[in-house]
Parts: sequence; C-alpha cells; structure tokens
Amino acid sequence: MSESVERVHMVDVTTKAETEREAVAKGKVRMAPATIELIRRGGIEKGDVLTVAQTAGIMAAKETPRLIPLCHPLLLTNVGIEFYLPENGDFVEITASAKGVGKTGFEMEALVAVCVSALTIYDMCKAVDRSMTIEEIHLVKKSGGKSGTYIASDYKRGGGHGKVVAVCLSGKRGSPKKPVSQGLLKEGYGFVGDAHAGSTRQVSLLAIETINKMLSALEDINPSRMRSQGIKVNPGDSAENLVTEGIELTSLGLGTQIYVGEEAILEVTQIGKKFHRPGFYLLPLEGIFARVIRGGVVKPGDALRVELT
Repeated sequence: MSESVERVHMVDVTTKAETEREAVAKGKVRMAPATIELIRRGGIEKGDVLTVAQTAGIMAAKETPRLIPLCHPLLLTNVGIEFYLPENGDFVEITASAKGVGKTGFEMEALVAVCVSALTIYDMCKAVDRSMTIEEIHLVKKSGGKSGTYIASDYKRGGGHGKVVAVCLSGKRGSPKKPVSQGLLKEGYGFVGDAHAGSTRQVSLLAIETINKMLSALEDINPSRMRSQGIKVNPGDSAENLVTEGIELTSLGLGTQIYVGEEAILEVTQIGKKFHRPGFYLLPLEGIFARVIRGGVVKPGDALRVELT
C-alpha cells in the first residue's frame, strides 16, 4: 500500500493582505587591516571591491526565489546595500535593506543580499587574504504585515559596539562646531558652553557612517579633485554635538534612551529637521536630536548603549 506524503510545501498566502514591508539585514567580512587599506585606496587587482559587491547584492536579492526553493516571488521596489569600514578596523560591515508591497516579508531578500555581497568581497580579495571570514549574518529589523515590527535585541542595544567619535561645541548658532577633548552635559539643558543648549533640541547627534557616506559620494563625482584639494567633512561641520559610531541613529524611535559613557543619559526627541541653508549640513538628513535626562562628562571613545522604551 503506497502512501503519499507531502514533504515540502510553500506557505499559502492567497488570503493575506498586501502591505508595505521592509527588512534590514547585516553581516561582516573580517580581514587583515592591510586588506581593508587596499580596498580603501582601490588597490585590489580585480577592481572596485565595494561597487562590485553592491551590484552583486542587489542582483542576488532579485533572484532570491530562484536560490531559496520555497520563497515566494515578490515585487521589490528598492534594494539598498551599504558598507562600513571603521578606522583602524579589521572588517567590512554590510547592511542590506529590501522593501516592497506584498503578501509576505522581504527578510530572505535582505539576507541573500548580505550573503552574496560578502561572498563577492571574499572573491575580490582572496588573492591577497585567504584568512577572511564571513560572520554575523542576521536579520536586524523587519516591518509590515500582520506580525508588525521586529527589531533584533542586539540592534536595539547598538550591538554593544556604539561609541562616541567626537564631541563638538560652538559659541554661536549658525556656524560649524569644533571638536573638544570633553564636554559636560547638564540635565534638561545640553552641553555647557554650547550655543544650542537649553533649546528644544538640546543635543544633536550624527553618525560617522553618514559622514563617510557623504565623502564616498563626493569622491565618486570627482575623485582626483577630492584628493588634490583635500576636501573633507570634519566632525562638527554639520553643527552636530556628538559624532557616533556603530548605531543606526535614524532607526531609533522617539523616546529611545541613549546611555553615554558612565553617567549621561539622552532621550531622542526628534529625527532630522528642516533645511535652513545649503551646504554640507547632514543633520537634516540623518541626524537626530535629544534632551538630557541625566548629565555627566562625555569624551571621545565613551561607550554608547541604546535602550528602547
């Protein structure tokens, strides 16, 4: 007597509603610092490592149902791939986002994009560094659908890798801030000695990843002019108080608490702001603002920890 057994099947999403959905995944390719430097200065023989890896990741996301047997074909409306190379670091961090309107989520598309981007980086660099490892590929955020929003616990806490890169102050509004060795945060006020203290936007924060992204975009326009003229975007140029590393600031919701150093606590009050002038003012695009819940001394190198409320 024969028995028919259905060993695999796709999930039936016929009756599910179409909603706007997005997923974000991350991963790392760990390598020798010398390999990182070769990538930075375009010294890898095969060519521009990050451009090829970005293209490969986007292509792979669109091919997800062909690679993963039981995934539904989905209409992607956008795939984004970003890379972060920390100063004096030994890894390339990959962040992939996939979004669209559909009956099921885009988690696999984001994860596949990270995987193939990582494999492409390995392929491009393996001639000079066979010790590379691909690590920590995981979903960090998804939104949309009946199950709502998911944020990975390490994503909420900034993965334990967040830190202060620079503390910047200015004596008057409307001008860039200057890096200082340390600053004193006062509860309900802001940084002592800073022109924006006491306002509704007591403390402003901008990620070094945003600054590096701007520099990379400018270099793509005219790399030789960038190098010959020494064009830079320095900490404080966008009038930010704190330059951070390792935390995706614009993903934090209002009310999120940020623990800075050993004492200070900030609470996010605003994401971005209205443009008031042209130029390299990145705060309106990817900066956030916070009020001081608890004061304390803050200096470059201090740890950052994020908790959602």
